[in-house]
Amino acid sequence: MSRGDVGRQAVYAAEIAAFEGTSYETIVDFDELLDLGRVVESAAWWPHGEVSVVRARRDASSSSTRRRGAAAPVVRLAGPQMTPATVLHEFAHVLAGVDAGHDGRFRRAHVDLVGYVFGDDEAGWLLDAYAAVGLVPGSRDWPAPPVRGGAGGPIAL
Repeated sequence: MSRGDVGRQAVYAAEIAAFEGTSYETIVDFDELLDLGRVVESAAWWPHGEVSVVRARRDASSSSTRRRGAAAPVVRLAGPQMTPATVLHEFAHVLAGVDAGHDGRFRRAHVDLVGYVFGDDEAGWLLDAYAAVGLVPGSRDWPAPPVRGGAGGPIAL
């Protein structure tokens, strides 16, 4: 993320508004998060193949996604953020491109992933939360994923 990562704090606020108090913001076992990542990676519409998901350093307080050159992106999950919502946030960085920061393209990727994995209702929560802080999703140049009806998506959490 660059210093010009406009909307970053508003995205974080929207995520809290959408998912705080739900199972999506509950810390779960690292292996469950790996399974969640595999659901995304194995989807026919997912254009990026496998993503390396690793534990961040023990002292890390926040998760991140980085890409060096042509190498595959690496998602690092921090202990305090080992939640399903965080995994989808980080995979949205992969889908939108790490350089997108938290712009409209990222927000579109985020809503798409939430709709695909968690479900239509949950994507609606996120869209409403984005609208409440004055943010809108941008356009996509990846295949539109199917959206799961109701709660749960392909993995019931």
